[in-house]
Amino acid sequence: MAVKNGIGTLVLFVMKWKLTIWLAFLCCCAPVTSFIETPMAIQGQLDLQSWDFNQNLPLSGEWVFYWKQWIQPQIPLSENRSDEKKIFKEPTSINHFQTIGERWKNKLDGIGYATYQLTVRFPDTAKRNIYALRFFQTGGAAMSIYVDGILQLELGKVGISKDTMVPTRSSGLVVIPYPNKETNILINISNFHHDDGAFWYPPILGLFDHIQKQTVSEVIKDSLLTGALLFMAFYHFVVFLFRRNRFIILYFGMYCFVIALHSISLNGDSLYYLFPEVVYKIAFALSLIFYLAMPFYLSFLKEKFPENFSKKTVNFFIITCSFLFLFVLIAPSDLGSKTTLLGIFLTILGLFYSIICLVYASFQKREMSLPLLLIQVFLFLCAINDTLYLYGILNYFLILKYSYLTTVLFQSLILASYFTKSVIKTEVLGKELIKLNESLEKTVILRTQEYKEAKHIAEEANEWKDKFISLVAHDLRSPLSTVYSALTIVTDKDSTEEEKTHIFKQLFVILENAMSTVEHLLNLNRFNKGKIHLNLSKNNFLNVLRPLIDSFALELQKKSIRLDYSISETATIYADKSILIEIMRNVIANAIKFSNPNGWIKVGIRDNEQSTEITIEDNGRGIPIERQKDLFYKQMTSPGSLGEKGFGIGLKLCFELIRLHQGNIRAESQERKGSLFTLEFPKET
Repeated sequence: MAVKNGIGTLVLFVMKWKLTIWLAFLCCCAPVTSFIETPMAIQGQLDLQSWDFNQNLPLSGEWVFYWKQWIQPQIPLSENRSDEKKIFKEPTSINHFQTIGERWKNKLDGIGYATYQLTVRFPDTAKRNIYALRFFQTGGAAMSIYVDGILQLELGKVGISKDTMVPTRSSGLVVIPYPNKETNILINISNFHHDDGAFWYPPILGLFDHIQKQTVSEVIKDSLLTGALLFMAFYHFVVFLFRRNRFIILYFGMYCFVIALHSISLNGDSLYYLFPEVVYKIAFALSLIFYLAMPFYLSFLKEKFPENFSKKTVNFFIITCSFLFLFVLIAPSDLGSKTTLLGIFLTILGLFYSIICLVYASFQKREMSLPLLLIQVFLFLCAINDTLYLYGILNYFLILKYSYLTTVLFQSLILASYFTKSVIKTEVLGKELIKLNESLEKTVILRTQEYKEAKHIAEEANEWKDKFISLVAHDLRSPLSTVYSALTIVTDKDSTEEEKTHIFKQLFVILENAMSTVEHLLNLNRFNKGKIHLNLSKNNFLNVLRPLIDSFALELQKKSIRLDYSISETATIYADKSILIEIMRNVIANAIKFSNPNGWIKVGIRDNEQSTEITIEDNGRGIPIERQKDLFYKQMTSPGSLGEKGFGIGLKLCFELIRLHQGNIRAESQERKGSLFTLEFPKET
């Protein structure tokens, strides 16, 4: 028990410090600004003649600005326009230019309508490409976008009053095929449904393929992000159904659900791709649902660290943020939008408060306090970054929505670790008893399984050993018969000394080959766990064939059989040498056995793309058709051409041995015309 708890503590410690280091790295990371000087619009003119369109470009800077005026575009009379007065009216307001991102209420009113206009000078090569403009959501605005006097895109419906306009939070794409060298972009925009009206984010200009890929990529990433967060929320809701006394699970599930809904509203593309007909009021409410994230998250932390978080403070955030979001749901959207800054302030304040409490908990060495502290610091920095970006102070990028998933995953890990340890503390005795019984049962099952496997392995090994012993006995019959016949000749008084010397040399070769083969085949190292282990190598084929032919010299001489081969000195075959010799010995022995006196046997070899084939052909008696189908599968025997006997197991074992090499053996035969055996061995890979 003590050892187990010690191991669990060690694993938890290692996990915690890995998490700590990783989060510390994230917190220290800052967006890297680009050192490439990007062109900006100056007094409504943007020169892109030297810009490399391999990169997308935000059309930031000063646009021509007409406050509370609709400047209706006219169709250009020619491609090259130098007289802008023919197309656009002169501004009647003193605010001739407005920087993209600058809010109206800084100089004028928070709500109203206006016209933005920009002239873009493309390079001479622009006629060869298709470009696109990507427009991003702007609060509760509506836009009409004209390119060279032609209406290209409408986001919502523009109007000069709240009743005549239809707001939207969707984004949009304008395709500009083969633009003129000077292209005019004119945007009518109205905003009566949001307190902070303006052209918030500059549109992005780039090649159509680049813009389209970027748009699709962001939609996919945001959809996956929302899906993952919803899955985490659903998981914690299900867990809470089984452990209803653990409200910490419910609070964390609600936190995941709220930020999932908020994340999908941060990019108008994702929300409107999934729900094209979504009502603006719903889209607007989803964008501010993050007000509820902090109450649920502080409630989660209060459950985890009850001594470090003040109940009154947490209740203050719950009441204030809930009332604020309720006001957003009930009030008109232009009034609800006025709570945005307050909601952001409360969120950042809640994060700051949680950091202070977690620092105090870390000094007290509370369990899980340090990883949660680093998570809070990371979220705090992301919230600051996105707030500054939203109000045009920083020009990096939005990071908070991607930090959601990271923090939720780590918090889920911490929560899972917490509950795992809690369950172990409360149910340790019962689980230990259950594990002891299960361990005993598993041990019995495991031992029984091991005995069965050992028995099966032993049976397979014995079966193969029996096959090899049968094969050896089968192959010893031939050399022993030859030795017997040769000794009979030697003892004949009519034999000359020269004949006896020749026979003794042949007998020595036959016995030496037989002993070597038997020694290799019966080597016990081949039999391991019921399997035959092959000693594969590349063998010179002639070095294998010649000694084998010498061992059959007396049999060939006895029946006056001619054994021919025409093989290259460099021919090789990849196989286990001793088993290769045994396979060929059996096939050649069969060829000799069923060859008629004065017959012939031919041995050949050929290379294919993936294998090497050995052919052994004779002109003997051949094999009856009815026996050919079972030639390699059943034990069968028949007398040779001179009445030679056999065991009937040679070809069956040859088939099994060659299959061990992942090869194959085939036979083609006609009665009284002979047989052709083909041995196929895979090449070395």
